[in-house]
Amino acid sequence: MKNKTLRTLFFAIAVLCFALVAGAYWFQHGPQQQQPCPLCILQRYAYLCIGFIALLGAIHGPAIVGRQIYAALLALFAASGVGFTIWQLSKGDTMQSCLSDPVGEFVQGLPSAQWFEGKLFFATGGCADKYPPTFGLSLVAWSLICFSVLLVIFVAVALRSKTK
Repeated sequence: MKNKTLRTLFFAIAVLCFALVAGAYWFQHGPQQQQPCPLCILQRYAYLCIGFIALLGAIHGPAIVGRQIYAALLALFAASGVGFTIWQLSKGDTMQSCLSDPVGEFVQGLPSAQWFEGKLFFATGGCADKYPPTFGLSLVAWSLICFSVLLVIFVAVALRSKTK
């Protein structure tokens, strides 16, 4: 993959991830008032990590080994996001109160939970809360799709970087 193409891809991914976090904020504070659970907040962190690493990769424009390192880091955070979404989709309905379990306590205890007056990284909803679907799917299902696509892209970048 050419360096200019990779830089453009990384920049586009960074913009996408930042837009997804902004969209989550809009769903939380806009007319829908969909309150995030701790697993939703962990997904926001994963998107932001992917966004910042991809932005750094776009600025840096790494050579072959650097591409593999960036792709591996990005794949790690995308795989984490896949894990968070699968966990939420499979266990969310059975969790009585995810705000008071160890994950909820961990998320609420992070210093960033108080940033922006506790509005972006502070979990205020439960994992079992039900909201109307968006374009036919829940936001968690959309997040799973996004993380999965990103994971495939990062693995492809890592594999393709070995040959060029």
